[in-house]
Amino acid sequence: MIRNILSIDVEEIFHIEYARHVDKRDLSYRTPYNIPFILELLSEQDVSATFFIVGEIAEKFPEIITMIVKEGHEVAFHSYDHKLLWMKNPKQLEAEIEKFNELLMPITKDGCMGFRAPSFSLDNKTRWALEVFDRTQILYDSSIFPTWTALYGVPRAPAKPYKPSENDLAVEDFDGKVWEFPLTTYSFFKLRVPAAGGFYLRLMPSLVRKAVKKLNKHGLPAVIYIHSWELDSETPKLKLNPYKSFVTYHNIGKTVEFFKRLLSDFEFISFIEYMKAREMC
Repeated sequence: MIRNILSIDVEEIFHIEYARHVDKRDLSYRTPYNIPFILELLSEQDVSATFFIVGEIAEKFPEIITMIVKEGHEVAFHSYDHKLLWMKNPKQLEAEIEKFNELLMPITKDGCMGFRAPSFSLDNKTRWALEVFDRTQILYDSSIFPTWTALYGVPRAPAKPYKPSENDLAVEDFDGKVWEFPLTTYSFFKLRVPAAGGFYLRLMPSLVRKAVKKLNKHGLPAVIYIHSWELDSETPKLKLNPYKSFVTYHNIGKTVEFFKRLLSDFEFISFIEYMKAREMC
């Protein structure tokens, strides 16, 4: 059986792009409450995962890192404040990774090996991040949707793990230094549809399952993600416009059900486990 890759994006509901202008004064952090539930869920399904954590959450609740590592999961970086990459520059990102590593080292005895850009904001405008990854010893990234969406995507990028060129993220460079793990899509002829989890799992659970099966049939791993707040029964309900509210909350009450079925029907491991098994690091 092909082993797929599972990731949990650890962030608060007020970190999401659609909530950037929401008044956050009355919102509390839910991470200390939902992470224990998620860890128990993964343990029940005998699944390991990579937790991409927003740095300011890790700084505020270091015990969360300890819990995750103790349960045998990988901790990776999801930026320090969940601001999009095109709102930053190379020096800022490098400083953030170094700061995150300072939090990790006392707990994991090692630095961060993986990165995911907030809202998948790695594209050819922000490809400077690859050089930052190399300088900070990031081994892999998982930020590219190999399709087009209104918010993100690199349409011509490979749909399998590859080393991207620093000149064009859609071009494979066999001598590249950083591995890219694109998020899962499902192909209809020449059209690729996002099918990697998150909103797509809540909207089209059957399509996500088909995408995993199709990739596995070709010997490739699916790269699946879910947000910690999507698995939280007490996630705050923000006042958003109809479109943003639909994307954020559609079927959120069924997320755990959809997620459990996915975990029970396919095999999942963390990014670093997959890389070590394939001798990619």
